[in-house]
Amino acid sequence: MNENNTQYYAKSKREDGTQELLRNHLAKVSEMAGVFGEQIGSRKTAESCGKLHDFGKYSESFQGVLEGKRTHIDHALCGAAFLYCLIGNKKSSFRYRAAIEAINGHHNGLIGYDDLEIVLIKSLRSSDPVECNNQKTAALAGQKQYQEATKAFLKDFPQFTFEDFPQFKSEAQAIENVQKLDVIDESIDAMLYTRMLFSCLVDADYSISSEKELQKPLEFKAKQCLKALDKYREELKKNVKGSSVVNDLRDLLFERCGKTARLKEGLFTLTAPTGTGKTLALLNFALQHADEFNKKRIILVLPFLALTEQSYEVYSNIVPQILQDHSQSELDDRQREFAERWESPFIITTSVKFFQALFAQKPTDCRKLHNIANSIILFDEAQTLPANLLAATLNAVNVLCTRYHCTMVFSTATQPEFKDIQGVSWKPIEIVPEYPMMYKKLARTQVEWRMKQRILLEKIAREMEEEENVCVIVNLRRHAVKLFEFLKNDHCDREEIFFLTTDLCPKHRSEVIRSIKERQKAGLPCKVISTQCIEAGVDLDFRVLYRALAPLEAIIQAAGRCNRSGRFETGKVVVFEPEVEGNLYPPDKWYQNAAVVVKEILSRENIDINDPKCISNYYEILFREYAKDKEALAKAIEDRDYKETAREYKLIDNQSKKVIVPFREKMQLYKDVRKELLSGNLTPELVKRSAEITVNTFEKDVEKYCEQAYYFDRKRKQKMESGYYVLRTQNEYMYREDMGLQFEEEGENKKCEDNGLILG
Repeated sequence: MNENNTQYYAKSKREDGTQELLRNHLAKVSEMAGVFGEQIGSRKTAESCGKLHDFGKYSESFQGVLEGKRTHIDHALCGAAFLYCLIGNKKSSFRYRAAIEAINGHHNGLIGYDDLEIVLIKSLRSSDPVECNNQKTAALAGQKQYQEATKAFLKDFPQFTFEDFPQFKSEAQAIENVQKLDVIDESIDAMLYTRMLFSCLVDADYSISSEKELQKPLEFKAKQCLKALDKYREELKKNVKGSSVVNDLRDLLFERCGKTARLKEGLFTLTAPTGTGKTLALLNFALQHADEFNKKRIILVLPFLALTEQSYEVYSNIVPQILQDHSQSELDDRQREFAERWESPFIITTSVKFFQALFAQKPTDCRKLHNIANSIILFDEAQTLPANLLAATLNAVNVLCTRYHCTMVFSTATQPEFKDIQGVSWKPIEIVPEYPMMYKKLARTQVEWRMKQRILLEKIAREMEEEENVCVIVNLRRHAVKLFEFLKNDHCDREEIFFLTTDLCPKHRSEVIRSIKERQKAGLPCKVISTQCIEAGVDLDFRVLYRALAPLEAIIQAAGRCNRSGRFETGKVVVFEPEVEGNLYPPDKWYQNAAVVVKEILSRENIDINDPKCISNYYEILFREYAKDKEALAKAIEDRDYKETAREYKLIDNQSKKVIVPFREKMQLYKDVRKELLSGNLTPELVKRSAEITVNTFEKDVEKYCEQAYYFDRKRKQKMESGYYVLRTQNEYMYREDMGLQFEEEGENKKCEDNGLILG
């Protein structure tokens, strides 16, 4: 090709016949990436990545792709190789490595520098076609082709010289001089920087390539939201009839959060018992802190989908245009763009969405990361973090706070002692240092530890018959089924017995909870059999509560549903160990170990669930004995293997199958969804529509009762299993109005787990 007369293009021809010049695309991506890079303290680095990311398109082979003459050509590796050649002996700087990794991965995902280097060298030196890590052929090969591409690039950007690149060095030095905590895992630090830089590049490239003007998010006005918060609280106080003690503590917590918000950005904990108004107090902290330090957004991270809806109901009265980003959120085109980029002043999302993004590998998953910088992150129910991911997660949080000017609050009634985890430096500021006093004043229950011998479930059912307002929470769904059958067969009034497990679809559970509240409000007898799905975010109040032995945090969460409003003189919580065949706990080994720690402590001394010292002692033993990250994850991080890290870092290892069920109040939706599913038309939109009538099951023989839905994989050009099912027409009766999805043949492993962690 004659480079003097050749025009290089970035994309194929548009419908109107026009075609974007490569130099224009690179200039626009570079400018936008630099703006995004400003947020992570790496403007020049991001600009350079934007200018070099499509360097491989200065090639005959890639231009052939645009003309429809060539296929399976990779241009991304060539930009990385060009930078590799430019930096020479400066390859040891992980800032350069990050730029190489980001440029190479901007289409297919991040690959570690050590796995890339041999291919980079081969591409620069070999005159033969070079196979990339994605099995495509590099657009450039050998010195001659790279020289021709360089001439074309410099013709478009004559001011570009390698002398521009000391900017990398100055930025690296500035960042490396940031005050670190005592221990920050170097690999996590380096990998997160790559992902941040990658995010700037990918977001700019995707945004420019779409040729659509980016939507402008609502301006964040913290002072205006603070006024709305005060007004909302005043209205709330007019209707709240809680005791003066509870109201005083709520005021104390709210005021303390506002005062502590004036402290400098960093890591905080908020430890306060259930019922003290953490929802509004957290918002007060976030808004005051945003106003004080000019933070650009608030991100509320929650472990349960039920909590996202409840939080939205409260916060939407105070903060305008909240973005909900989770698996069940219904988004219009504008909101979808904001969700892809997290370009919104207030976001409610899930633990899965937030934490897994910090360890992601794919462009679409990383695109939003740069927008986390300079944000306030509120993580509620902090005790729900999986134990086998703790060190990696907490080290990543430390990096967010120390490098990217984030402020993060870990909020819970049962604050874990993360300082006891090996390899983690954990030095948060407690927002309410006097929280032990709050626990003492709000002690509304007495716990009876029945641990001398196991107790038959039938005996628990008999005791429940004698109570007017009672709940039992067990660890396994099959235990809940037995208890429900006992009560139903003992001629209890069917109107007063309720069953709550994830055998019920979300819409069904919501209806059952509504019915329970109506009976409680009317003072009618109410007996509830439940699993852990009731323990977080469900505002129910019982005089007596039975809890099967579980981790201490689960017991305390359960106790929060006993005498919750303080309207009884005292609530009674009975902790027992069931006498049943088979497993007592879900297959999650951590859950069992934590329950065993509770039992071991009780063999020596009493546990006061209203004493934070007892909670601290429990976590100290638990973390010392059992907290350790997955070996495969630790190795992947040590090797800086992005793909394996993303594969191993999963907050939920969900092996369940999803069954869309015929809940009577949503029968038309069920019929519509069933028809589309069985026609092979499974789409993300359809999945969202059906979320409220979907049940997760661990039934091994689900195909025996259900038909599987398929989706069409365009890349593979074939039907693929989706993991979604619908009951066969003759089996639709298996979804029951009283107990939800109940397959006829139950085995030991049927419904083996019901942890209530509905994340997504």
